[in-house]
Amino acid sequence: MLSWDEEDYLNKIPEDKVVKIFPYSKEIEGIVEEITNKISSVLPKLKVKHMGASSLKMSGQGDVDIYIFSNQKDFDKYKPVLVRIFGNPKSEKYDSIAWKFEDKNHEVELYLTDPTSIPMQRQMKVFEILRDDLILRKEYEELKANMNGKTFKEYQRKKYEFYHKILDK
Repeated sequence: MLSWDEEDYLNKIPEDKVVKIFPYSKEIEGIVEEITNKISSVLPKLKVKHMGASSLKMSGQGDVDIYIFSNQKDFDKYKPVLVRIFGNPKSEKYDSIAWKFEDKNHEVELYLTDPTSIPMQRQMKVFEILRDDLILRKEYEELKANMNGKTFKEYQRKKYEFYHKILDK
């Protein structure tokens, strides 16, 4: 069963959005290093973590997911610093602020997020499981490949179902 935040996200996805899966690109490593260095130079005390398919060096949407960890109560302190570097955020929620931009033809999603929030805790656990289990990682990559050309909503639902399958083991 999906969580409330997962269902909420699925309900916001346009019905006609289609997913495209690309092979892993080594170019992403340079993008991550450059963005991480920018963040660390202005917010050296905050932990920055690259997660998602590209961090596991597997095929995916060709995007880059970078997380900056901060307690939610400190978001107002860090947001203006990040706005100076990355512009205005695309969305703000109680537990995260998100930026979305292109870098070298790769979509980057950057999050100032509270690592203690339940959704982030779940996401970190899924990432750790996939990072540490080659068999599950291969199964996940195959799932992604099989969803190429399908609707993004269907793709995201299948990913969430897979996450719950591995979390419930």
